[in-house]
Amino acid sequence: MRACGAEPVLCEIPGTEFDREATYTILGVEKFCAENGIRIVRIDPEGGERDWVELRPAGARSLRRFHIPRFMQEACFINLPVLKTHVVSTMTLGMKNPMGILPRPDRRTMHTLGIAQCIVDMNRGIKPDLTIVDGSVGQDGEGPLYGEKADLQVLVAGRDSLSVDLACCQLVSVKPRDIPHLKLALEQLGQPSLKLVGEEVGMIKQFRLPKQKALYRFIFWLMYPLDYPYSWIAERGRHFCTMLYGTGLVGTRPQINEADCTRCGICVETCPLPNVIDLKTLQVNYTTCQRCLLCYEACPENAISVKGYSGVRGLS
Repeated sequence: MRACGAEPVLCEIPGTEFDREATYTILGVEKFCAENGIRIVRIDPEGGERDWVELRPAGARSLRRFHIPRFMQEACFINLPVLKTHVVSTMTLGMKNPMGILPRPDRRTMHTLGIAQCIVDMNRGIKPDLTIVDGSVGQDGEGPLYGEKADLQVLVAGRDSLSVDLACCQLVSVKPRDIPHLKLALEQLGQPSLKLVGEEVGMIKQFRLPKQKALYRFIFWLMYPLDYPYSWIAERGRHFCTMLYGTGLVGTRPQINEADCTRCGICVETCPLPNVIDLKTLQVNYTTCQRCLLCYEACPENAISVKGYSGVRGLS
């Protein structure tokens, strides 16, 4: 990018239930960008005219208006998704990934009106200059948080997001019409002219798609329409789902089993965030916990279990 005379910048807003700065810390975004001279653009995740500009894409059926960062009007957009499954949209890939640059109120609208159709509508307004799907590892099963590493060792790139996504489906033996937003995209946008270049790799792995659990999907969806009245009375930036997850009563979350815990402290050392685990009380602070589950993976005594509705990895 620098050889082309451009300045690389990163702009990403995690899901509404996650804190942006905590997510950057867990993923090592700050360190990576500092080491590679990439500027991070922090825009107001709640929207507003200062940072955002409205789009009204022609032909949209549900998401008739939404916002993109104002600076993108003069930028080339490189879309960098991971080749992975998703318990809500079945798979992520190129067409869904631009949700990461939308303000949270617009994402709430997408989930409320129907995520599949809104993804198609979003792609009528957002057209990346280049999409590069990172399948160096990839993830199948109960993604995006609790799936299994796929170890694909592949990159898929192209200028048309739908074409890229169709190529990715071939690599993991997934029928595109089994992905709700791809099915709608093919029906509404048409079958793209797809020309494959580069290495002929064929099918790399048969992906296991996430199980569609009606209760989980309904509860996840319900949080978004309930967020409208909640946001009227709550402090700006506070959302119903973050309040709900902060209670520790719902959502996938770690829990320490006192009978098995030796208080070795490895969980505290592993956790990338402060003030999450109290070794004295063996309690997890769910208002600061971002549910990365690194503590669960690191515990040598298997004293940490995972609670929640998703039912992933056979966890309780």
